[in-house]
Amino acid sequence: MRVFIALLGPLLWGTTYATVSAFFADWSPYALAAWRALPAGILLLLVKPSLPKISEVPTLLIIGFINITLFFSLLFASAMQLPSALVGVGMITLPVIGLVVVILVHKNQPSTIQILSAVILLFCSSYLFSSSKSDISVSSVLYLIAAMAVLIFGSIITKSAMKKVDWWKLLTWKLIFGGIMLLPFAYWQQYLSGSHYPDPFSLSFSQLAALIWLIIGVTSVSYGAYVYSIPRISTSELSFFGTLNPILAMVLGATVMGDDFSAVQISIMVVMISSNLAAQLYERRLNQRSEQTIISY
Repeated sequence: MRVFIALLGPLLWGTTYATVSAFFADWSPYALAAWRALPAGILLLLVKPSLPKISEVPTLLIIGFINITLFFSLLFASAMQLPSALVGVGMITLPVIGLVVVILVHKNQPSTIQILSAVILLFCSSYLFSSSKSDISVSSVLYLIAAMAVLIFGSIITKSAMKKVDWWKLLTWKLIFGGIMLLPFAYWQQYLSGSHYPDPFSLSFSQLAALIWLIIGVTSVSYGAYVYSIPRISTSELSFFGTLNPILAMVLGATVMGDDFSAVQISIMVVMISSNLAAQLYERRLNQRSEQTIISY
């Protein structure tokens, strides 16, 4: 059961990019981020009421801003401009950034297999982005890279905060505080920036269903399952399961979403997935994994 619960988060997160591309591609990133975060936090608060102590509020505000306000905004800004499979391609290179953190922050020497896997991931992702038939803007790639960097940084802070703050309280209030901080940005982009976005309160039935999925399935349930699993399974298992998020995104993009890829490009995606999984399985088998940061998508 603990493995099933741990798998829920990454699998549900993997549907995020396809959902955004299919139903919200022309929305304001800030508005969609606010819609995803704030109702999800309120839902968790209703399920299990919890109030933060005054001393915990500054920590929750910082984590909420980094993990929710900043990360959600950057992720959606990228996902709305890129084919969903390419977002998965970008996210599967997350271990490369994690490797840099391991070297610079934890002062650990990566293994040869980790370095080799990182080189393969970088080479393959560069090829897939440069050879894409879609119009790839520089800003969308920069948004994605920034989102991954923020993800790593926010995960380090969250891991430290979990030693002092109850996990449910931390999860609930980072979503609420992060969602509240998104509101002024969403209002500015929606009504004052001069850009023309659809009314975020005028939803078709399919958009309403997709938004409910983003709020409940992709956020409340997935975050709850993931954070619940952190103390119950090993860090290597968490890292391995987290790989399923971008893998599912790539599969959905290339199949359900109909993203246009050649046989060569699909083969390279398979190489990326195989390289990532092989590196993690090899390190886990030898029990020589370097310390990893916990990733909270």
